[in-house]
Amino acid sequence: MSYCVNCGVKLAASEEKCPLCNTVVINPNETGQDKKEGAYSPRFEDYSVRKINVKYLVQIILSIIGIGVLVQTLCDFLISFSISWSLYAIGAFGLLVCFVLPVLVKIKSPYIATMIDLVAIALYIYMIALMTDGELWYYEFYLPLHLLSSIYVWCMVIFLRKKRRNYFRAGGASLLFVCLLLILVELLLDVFIVGKVYLIWSLCCAPLLLAIAVLLLIIAARPKLREEMSRRLYMNY
Repeated sequence: MSYCVNCGVKLAASEEKCPLCNTVVINPNETGQDKKEGAYSPRFEDYSVRKINVKYLVQIILSIIGIGVLVQTLCDFLISFSISWSLYAIGAFGLLVCFVLPVLVKIKSPYIATMIDLVAIALYIYMIALMTDGELWYYEFYLPLHLLSSIYVWCMVIFLRKKRRNYFRAGGASLLFVCLLLILVELLLDVFIVGKVYLIWSLCCAPLLLAIAVLLLIIAARPKLREEMSRRLYMNY
């Protein structure tokens, strides 16, 4: 039995280098013939560079959640002899499937994936409206908000697909959308709940959002101003 001359670790007869400190082993009694397999495998797996199989991981997560939803549905049926409250979980599971569908079937187009998600959300909320006899608030309150939000999401997808992105313009446009959305929300709430339009808190928030949005849009429209701001921002002192 040999030992490393540098660190003293016990060595196998066939070791050419110390497995601990990597010192070359020089054994004058070793002829080099009939060498046995080393005590340590020469193969080494670098776990830090391994890639996760996202599709398989998603399938595992869906399977676990799906089993839970199935058990919940079975309990609902055994208790009430019908499927009632478990429909919320079934709908939520279907919504989750729609969200991860691009990963499962490799949908490369973000526009198709976004359309699937938006339609799935609208259908799930519609199912809730049907179960709670709330079709009125769905059509008069939720649907206009969903359509407006869908337009904004589509605009953001188009913006993110661009090679040259102007984040000042995107920020200004986003604030304008938020301002419009707040006004629409209060308008719909006033009409649906109160029956009369007041527009108080949304108009209080609107001036601040509009001021910041206009400022961002001005910066976005002036390349020289952006260049000067960038130069001053990254100036070395």
